[in-house]
Amino acid sequence: MASVPSARRSSILAAASVLLLLAAGAGVLFAASSSVEVRVDGQVLTTRTLSHDVAGVLDHFDITVAPADRVEPPPDAAVYDDLVIVVERASTVELQVDGRAARKVTAVVDTVDDVLRAAGMGNLLEREARITPPAGSRVEAGDRIEVQLPVAVRVLVDDEEHRLTTYADTIGGALDDAGVSLGERDLVEPPTARTLTPGTTITVRRVEVVEEVVEVTIEHGEQRRETDELLEGETQVETEGRDGLRQRTYEVTLVDGEEQERELVAEEVVREPTDRVVKVGTGREPEPEPEPEPAPPPVREAQQLLADLGYPVGPVDGIDGPKTQRALCAWRRLEGREVSRRPLQPGEVEALRATDGLPAARTAGRGVTVDNTCQALYLRVDGRWREVHQASTGTDGLPRAGSYTISRKRPGWHTSTLYPAPEPNMYNSLYFHGAIAIHGSHHVPPRPASAGCVRVTPAAADQLFATLRVGDPVRVIGAW
Repeated sequence: MASVPSARRSSILAAASVLLLLAAGAGVLFAASSSVEVRVDGQVLTTRTLSHDVAGVLDHFDITVAPADRVEPPPDAAVYDDLVIVVERASTVELQVDGRAARKVTAVVDTVDDVLRAAGMGNLLEREARITPPAGSRVEAGDRIEVQLPVAVRVLVDDEEHRLTTYADTIGGALDDAGVSLGERDLVEPPTARTLTPGTTITVRRVEVVEEVVEVTIEHGEQRRETDELLEGETQVETEGRDGLRQRTYEVTLVDGEEQERELVAEEVVREPTDRVVKVGTGREPEPEPEPEPAPPPVREAQQLLADLGYPVGPVDGIDGPKTQRALCAWRRLEGREVSRRPLQPGEVEALRATDGLPAARTAGRGVTVDNTCQALYLRVDGRWREVHQASTGTDGLPRAGSYTISRKRPGWHTSTLYPAPEPNMYNSLYFHGAIAIHGSHHVPPRPASAGCVRVTPAAADQLFATLRVGDPVRVIGAW
C-alpha cells in the first residue's frame, strides 16, 4: 500500500477534529433544547427551543397575543420538554339588555353563557330572563345577544287591579300582555309609548261620549184679572196656561262613568208657551178660622215614638197634621200595614210601642225606595232599612212607579236645566231616569211640589250621595 504524505495527513486530522467538535456541540445543544407544540388559530406548530418561558416560544413563531386572548400555560410559565401551549383567541360579541344601548364584550367565549359571565351578568342565567339566542347556544364573533328581564307591574282598569310580570318594553306592550283593550278615547297614565320600568302602576280610565237630550220648560206667562167674586188674597185660574218645551241635545263625556264635560250641540223649541189667566180676589177677607186645638196626648206620644224610631215626624206638638201623617204612612208601609195618609188610628199607638227599630228589608244589598204615596224615601244598606227621609215628588205624578238605577252623580249645588232659577236649586244630585234626580232642596213640603224630581233635605242629600254609587237600584212605588 502506498503511504500518505505527512502534510496531507495533518490536514485530514485537523478537519476530522473540527467535525468532531461540531458534532459534540450539536449534541450538547440538542440535549439542552425542549420539544414544544403550539396550538393556535386551527394550526399545530412544533419545534425544539432553547426559550426559557412560553412568551419566548410565541415570539419564535411570531404569534401576537391580544390582552383578551387566553394562553395556557400563561406567557411567564417555564418551558419544559413535550410542553403543549394552547392559544385561544377572544371574540367580540354585542350584548343588549332591556333595549338599552348595546355593549361590546370581548373575551374567550364559546356560548351565550360564557358571554354573560364575561360581562359580569352570569346571575341572569338563574333568573327568568328572556335570552336570544337561548342560553347554551354557541356564539361567534360579531353575534348579538339580547336579554329581556321580567318587569312586575300593576294595572288599574275597570274598577279592578291586575298584577303581572311582563317582558314588554313599553306601557302599551304591558297592557297587551294583561289583555286590556283600549278604546279610541281611553286615557292611559303613563302614556302607552313610555318605556316600562319595574314597579310601574298603569291606570286606564275609560272615556265614553254619549248623547243626552234634555227637555227644558219654557215657562208660560200669566195674566191677572181682579174680581170681587173672590176674597182678597184668593186666586182662581180662569184659563189654564201651558208651558212651552225646548229640547237641548248635549254630547256628554264620561270618564269611568262620571261626567267630566258636556257640550251643547243642538237646540230646538218644540212647543211655544201659552199664558194662563188668573182671577185675583178683591172681596173682603173673612175672619180667620181658629187655630186647631192640640190633639189629645196619644198623638203627641205617637209623634215621639215615630221620632225615636227614625221617621221624619216634624215637631212633637200633639197636632196630627200632614207631617205626622207622612211619618205614619211611612211606618205603615215598612211594617206591612195598610198604607194611607190617614190621621192616627185606634190601636196604632199600642202598635208603635211594640215596634223595635226599623225592620229588615225584603231585598238584600244597597238601594233606595221612593214612596209617592207617603212622600218619603227609604235608604236600604246591607238588606236593612237604614234611614227614612222626608221627600217631595213631582206634581204631575213623576217619577212614575218602576225600577231604575243611578246613572250618574253630580256633587254640590247647581241649577236645574229643566227649570232654571236665579240661585242654585239642586244639591248632590243622583240621576236615575234621564233628567230626573234625587237631590237636596231647602223646600221639602209633605206633598208633591217639584217638577218631577225627588226632593230631600240637604242633610239627607249628603248621606245619600256618600252612601249610594252609580249602578245602585232606585225603586219608585205608590202614587199621590
